[in-house]
Amino acid sequence: MAMEGYSVVSEAVVQRVFWVDWFHNVPHINLTLHFVNSTFQPYSPVYQEVGLAVASSSEEASLGIIGSVPAGILILTLLVLLLYLLTRCCDNRPRKPGSITCLKVTLVLFAILTLGALGVSIWGNEEVHEGMTEAIRSLDNINSMVHSLSNQTKLFDETIRRNLQPQLNLFKETVQRQKSENQSVDMFIRESLHYMQGNISEVLLINVEDINSMMSGAEMGGVVHMLGVGELARWVGTQGVTGILMIVVLVVMVGVAKHSRCTLITFSVLGLLAMILCWGLTSLYLVSTVALSDWCMDPNPFLEGQLSKLVSRDVAAYYLRCDPTRKSPFTRYLTHAKQAAELVMTSLNKVTTLADSNYDRQEIHPRLDHLAAFVNQSQRSLGGVSALLECQSMHHQYRTALNATCYQAMSGVVYLLLSAAGSGLLFTILVWFTSHTWIYLNHKAEPGTSEERDPFLPGRGSRGGTLTSLGAPGYSRPRHSHTPPQTPPFPGTLNGRHLYHSDGMGSIGGGSGSAPATYNQGPSWRSILEE
Repeated sequence: MAMEGYSVVSEAVVQRVFWVDWFHNVPHINLTLHFVNSTFQPYSPVYQEVGLAVASSSEEASLGIIGSVPAGILILTLLVLLLYLLTRCCDNRPRKPGSITCLKVTLVLFAILTLGALGVSIWGNEEVHEGMTEAIRSLDNINSMVHSLSNQTKLFDETIRRNLQPQLNLFKETVQRQKSENQSVDMFIRESLHYMQGNISEVLLINVEDINSMMSGAEMGGVVHMLGVGELARWVGTQGVTGILMIVVLVVMVGVAKHSRCTLITFSVLGLLAMILCWGLTSLYLVSTVALSDWCMDPNPFLEGQLSKLVSRDVAAYYLRCDPTRKSPFTRYLTHAKQAAELVMTSLNKVTTLADSNYDRQEIHPRLDHLAAFVNQSQRSLGGVSALLECQSMHHQYRTALNATCYQAMSGVVYLLLSAAGSGLLFTILVWFTSHTWIYLNHKAEPGTSEERDPFLPGRGSRGGTLTSLGAPGYSRPRHSHTPPQTPPFPGTLNGRHLYHSDGMGSIGGGSGSAPATYNQGPSWRSILEE
């Protein structure tokens, strides 16, 4: 079960995963190798780097140094792999079948481990996506509240300008047409109407318009839309890259199964690219993790500085912290507007009492009823504006976005980091073993040996291959040679040649009366070979 940490940004408690504290404590150093503050303030002048041609914050410099660690590992790995290939590329010594089998089994095992590491990336990607989706949803709710506040102030303005003020002018004209016998009553009603118009136009409307102008820059519809599109693109891109890397891993498994030298060489190239990509992603995720951890430790200062570009710093701090002991920046405007509305209502009640007793009730009272209805409507609109300005609702959504980002999304980024680092290491091992394997794989055997091409010739390594050397000392006839053996001498022959004696003398020289001596040659070696 994951440990949990908590950070107080207001009277509410914000939840964060234990990885935040762990990565926040990673040493932050600048280009001069000095430790810097780990507070997330990348644009603060305190963190400006001195002595560089182009100024950059030390927070960015320290994160760059942290992100260069995986890049250094990648460069070192490539150099070692290059040296290995240089020492083994010309080594064509035959390998024992057992050693090749061991290498193939090792490749399959590491390929399976690599697929598992890439599977962690899919899990982490889903965690980040769910956390960011919830955070974006909360930001959209905040934007909807700001939009509702803007609509409420516009509705209030329309109620005053289109309804209350025209009705007040009509009532004033009616009173001027119907003069009362009591001049003091006429004077009091005219002064009351003038006082009501002043409170409506100079106090009520102005304060509400000031409130609207203070919140006009807080609408974040475009930012929320961009965040949603960017997160969707990030999620799809991460899934696609992970799928491609899994296909690359399958290439080595196919090469091992088919004992294909060409396939293993192809994986060596693709695996090298995958290794570079994984270590590059490791740098990116490491920088993102450390930066996100620094921000989650205390997100308010940085957000206040950014939101102060859209609204006043007091307004930003009011909604981000929602401190009950802190006075709302809208209190003064709301107080003046409510006082003006109450004064208008009080004056209208006095005018109604006097008008009912001094003017024609049937003509005056409908105007007064309309005025009272619109004043009540403006008070309700002002109450709605006041409710929307309360910090509790917006701060609850802000706290939800923080929890989703600093807990679930942060966990997902850590899983992506571990997956990228593990996959980079495993791809390095796979490329190493694959390069070691395909170098010692034999080429395909040539079709047919010398014996298969000419079965009558002696095999490789025979000491004699001609007919004149068949009887030489030390000659050993090949096992599968078809050369016929020498014919042994038979009785009455001399080296295979028959001798015939004469009938008369019984000697080789021959005598009178005898037939001439003849002799027949036995079968020759040529005839035997032709047979």
